Amino acid sequence: MVAARAGTRPRGSGRRKSPHKMRPMYCSFYLRNGVAFIPTEAKTEAGYWLAIEPVDVAPVANAEALHHLLLKSIGRGNPVVKTPNRQNFPQEVMRRYCGMKSLSAFERTAALWAISTRDDSYVIYRWRRSTKHPGAWEEDRDHMTILPLTTPMEGVARQAAELAFNEQKA
Repeated sequence: MVAARAGTRPRGSGRRKSPHKMRPMYCSFYLRNGVAFIPTEAKTEAGYWLAIEPVDVAPVANAEALHHLLLKSIGRGNPVVKTPNRQNFPQEVMRRYCGMKSLSAFERTAALWAISTRDDSYVIYRWRRSTKHPGAWEEDRDHMTILPLTTPMEGVARQAAELAFNEQKA
């Protein structure tokens, strides 16, 4: 799956419909130099994800600290917002928090991770720059963990925190 801009995610197509009503969930977060950046993710009426305020920014000395920040962000839920058009499309929310001259410079030096629901599962994955579409992001299938939907959110957030934090240490 390819996203045209960081912080947005295209609507899934061709996904199987589950007989159970599963509420879509999405949480993305950046890790850079021991600091976590976790925006609230809203779902637009058109179906794509958009990073919005509030954004949690905090140093994370260990996976446990990241785990608590992820639970806080996930606890806010994914509000539904009107789909912006070209004239009123908001500026990237992360630009305000990255502390660098440009968001692209920040993104080149940060790891971007996500937690989402898909096919009756929670999926934890890293994003990477696309090799086919310059400037776009794509899921890194080599850094993907699938957990059953019955996994408590506490466990999902802990697993995501451990994967991302341990990779950052490496």
